[in-house]
Amino acid sequence: MSLCYVVMKSLHLFSLVFAFVFTASWLSAHCQIPCGIFGDALKFSQLEQDVETIKKSGKLIRELSSKDTLSAEDRQQLIRWTTNKEAHAQKIIDESANYFLAQRIKLDTDHYTEKIELLHLIIIYSMKSKQSVEAEPAEMVAKKLAAFKELYLDHSHTH
Repeated sequence: MSLCYVVMKSLHLFSLVFAFVFTASWLSAHCQIPCGIFGDALKFSQLEQDVETIKKSGKLIRELSSKDTLSAEDRQQLIRWTTNKEAHAQKIIDESANYFLAQRIKLDTDHYTEKIELLHLIIIYSMKSKQSVEAEPAEMVAKKLAAFKELYLDHSHTH
């Protein structure tokens, strides 16, 4: 084996390991260990911002779609707003599952059933927000998120 071959193989292996480590840490916003870094208030603020982004995206998609003719730029904007709307709906789904269901809602918590039902509805309406440009699913996400926030923050829960 030549030295060049060994160096190239080593560089290739190093780049794969580096890419895996970098990607793995990037994909996992928080690691589901009880570190206490993330706060509930911040999480709710982010979720509320995601809902507002979905609402605005849907509104702009409806406005652009109502034009008689679409320019290339209009079509590109439609794609961007659609992608944006779906990404923020997915963030809500992921945070509801990964943060609240997996980490924050304990079996012995007060109002366990109501919290789980609200989270399920948040996930369902977020999914419907991805599938539609109508305002209703996003409004329902906002309504269910507000109800969950009130129930979650106003009652004791184990951290």
